[in-house]
This record gives sequence, C-alpha cells and structure tokens, in this order.
Amino acid sequence: MSTPRRVVVVAGQSLSHLISMLEFAAMCLRRGLAVTVAVPGPSLTAPAFRSTICRYASRLPSLSVHSLPPPPGLDAASAAAHPFIRMQATSRSQAPVLRDFLRSLPDVHALVADMLAVCDLGVAAELGIPGHMFFSTGAASLSIFLQLPLFCSWHAGNLKDLGDTPVSFPGMPPMPASHLVDAVLDSGTDLYATVLDVFGRIAAASGILVNTFDALEGSAVAALRNGRCLPDRATPPVYCVGPLIAEGAEGEERHPCLPWLDAQPERSVVVLCFGSRCTVSLEQIREMAKGPQKSGDRVLWVRRAPPAFAAAAGGPDAALSLLPEGFLAGTADRGFVVTASWVPQVEVLRHSSTGAFVTHCGWNSTLEAVVAGVPMVCWPLVAEQWMNKAYIVEDMKVGVEVRGYKRGGLVRADDVDAAVRQIMDMEPERLRALEERIMAVKKSAHAVWKEGGSSYTAFTEFMKQME
Repeated sequence: MSTPRRVVVVAGQSLSHLISMLEFAAMCLRRGLAVTVAVPGPSLTAPAFRSTICRYASRLPSLSVHSLPPPPGLDAASAAAHPFIRMQATSRSQAPVLRDFLRSLPDVHALVADMLAVCDLGVAAELGIPGHMFFSTGAASLSIFLQLPLFCSWHAGNLKDLGDTPVSFPGMPPMPASHLVDAVLDSGTDLYATVLDVFGRIAAASGILVNTFDALEGSAVAALRNGRCLPDRATPPVYCVGPLIAEGAEGEERHPCLPWLDAQPERSVVVLCFGSRCTVSLEQIREMAKGPQKSGDRVLWVRRAPPAFAAAAGGPDAALSLLPEGFLAGTADRGFVVTASWVPQVEVLRHSSTGAFVTHCGWNSTLEAVVAGVPMVCWPLVAEQWMNKAYIVEDMKVGVEVRGYKRGGLVRADDVDAAVRQIMDMEPERLRALEERIMAVKKSAHAVWKEGGSSYTAFTEFMKQME
C-alpha cells in the first residue's frame, strides 16, 4: 500500500480562521491525505483556541497536531503595535521554527497556510514545497484584497476622504469607498503598509483555497479565474472548496436555547448574534434592547459583553446587568438571551423556528446562513464585513441592510427594527421571490460536495497538483 500524500496545515492566530481550516483538514483526511496541523505556540494559550484544537483532535484520531514552540519575545515596538502588526511579527519570528519542523518530516507534498501568514509561503518556497494559501473568507474579498495594493497606489491621500463615493472592482458590484477594509482607509500608517504588503504577497501562493463555492460568488470567482484581479501578473489557481462549516458533534448535550426554539412557531424568531469575537459598546447594548421590547418579536439574542467589562464584572453572565430594568421579565415569553461565549449557531440557523438572522456579516456566519436558507439583516462591524455586506445585499440579494450606522457610531433600535420588518413583514410576492433566491443558493450549497459538484471537483484538482 502506498504512503498517503501529506499536507501540512499551518493554523493562523484567529479562532474564526482556525475552525474553517480544521474543517479543511478533515476534508483532506476524508479524501485519503495525511494531515499535520502545525499550531503557532502563542495561539494555544487562548482557552477557546486550545479547546477547538482538542475537540477536532478527539473527533479525528488520524489528525496529527504539532505545536510550534513560541518564538522569542517581540521587541518593545512590535509588542505595542496594532494586533495585526504583532501577528505578522510573530509569524516572521516563527518562520525558522516552522522551517525546522518541515525539514523533520519525511515527505511533505503541500503546505497550506492561513490567509494572513504570508511569510509561510516563503518557508515553503525555500524548501521546494508547494505553498498554498487558505482563504477563510469569500472570493469577493479575495478579489478585492488582490487588487488593493495597485488600487491604493493609484489614489493619493487617504481613501477615507472618498467617503461613500462608489468604487468598482472586477467581480464586485460598486460599493462605497468607506466599505473597504478599515486598515487601508488611512494611508501613511504602519498598519496601512503592513496590510498592503500582506495583500501584495498573496499572489506568491502556488494556489489559493477559498471557503466558498462557485454558485454563491460566480462573478467574483470568474474575475479571479480570468485574471482580471491581477492585470500585472498571473493569478494563482483558485480552488473554491467551501462551504466548510463546523457541524455539532454527535452526543453533545443540547444547548438550552434549542428547546426554547422548539416551542416557537415556524419562522417566527429573529436570531441576533455577532460572532465569536465581535462585540458592541455598552451604550449600543442598551439601545438594542429597546427593539424587542417595542416590536414584540420573538428574539434569540446572543449577548456578549465587551471583554473588558466582562473581566471587570466577573464573567459573561454580567452582560445581563447591561439590559434595561424589566427587560428579561418583559420579554420572558418571547425572548431568550444567551450570555455564554458559544452557541450552536449552525443548529440555531437551521431550526424551523428561525425566520431572520441579524449578523455582523462575518464569513463563517454568512455561509452558515446561506446553507440554512435564512435571510440576513446585515450590520457589519469590522474588517471585511462591510464588503461582505455589500455582496450579500447587492449581488446575492439574500439580505437587507441596517440603515443609520457609521463605523463606531450608535445604531438606533428603530433602524434595526425597520430592517427586521423588511423580512419578517415582507409582502407575499416579494417574500416568495426572496425565498426562491435563498432556496436556490441553499440547494446549490448542498450539492457542491457530491461527486461531480464544483467543490468536490476543485478539491480533486488541488490533490492532482500533488501527484
């Protein structure tokens, strides 16, 4: 029997990236590859990161996990810098450790690195190993990230000065300049230079594996594959291998929110959740609580307090103290508030009682909503979520936008309720059209991993380049 080809997956330093990368590792194992996941030492100090690794290692006995030793301490300037700059400094300092680890393995057919760990591509090239990038957000974001270095070089001054002036990129509908990833809005900063350097080096990958599927982002995928995103150089092969979504493990105890959903009418519940790391201000929490009190909606609200508040107040349950007096009693028959750091979002969105999803437009949450067939109420907060929002609303047409928000500004409860009403109280004819679009995308998502499906075929192509 021949020895299976080995893939080394180098995890990033972000929990949201980690989960989809581990789902990719699981797919590699199912397709007969040997997989080693190399985990940066600093990441394992975070409890959520460590527990996620342990959960997958327990579920996948053949998965090999290797912890890379922590790199030397960062210098004072790097330690005090923006978290993204620190992430890049950590990756660079850990490159020699990764190089030594790869050399210790008998044979490596491919290295797959997190989308932000571009320095790992240099390590792979030095050792003659095909170095691939795992892009955990969508094809539309990838197409823009590849174009941003050149786009920014054409625009003198700060992009934020363009305000809401529409900008256009191949593969994307026009969107306000203010929706570009926030790190590039202010030129001349260390963060601006670091982000554009990372984006500029993505094209050095032997291939880019994207957590999406062809039918979801057809125009963006076409722009990537026909070379329109990099007019001055060749675009690496793009493999759309999504949706890679974390399913609940068999035998796990049901979360208390699920029996509550069981008792609600079909498609009557508004789910409000901003992902695993996004939080809003204390003032925004209090403002948001006014909505369910006034509207009478059934609401499942995953309410996470800002980390500093939770730490000072003694834990996540302290978030309940932020709610207006009488909120819990007044909404007890039609509301459920979750303050824990984790909720089975996939199961929640797939539940028959869920009718709409108020989301920050993180890519994992977007895919989960698409696969569940749930319309989205889009309220982006950070990073590429603004770009995702534009794509969800303007191109996919499976969501609506919360009006009245600005970066870091207060969103009024009436504006959130108005967006929710667009879905929950939609006219029958418009609702049928929305449902048809959502069901078409959902049906496509469930077909892509069947033999002959687009993601199955893309993964097969990825495997062939290792022969």
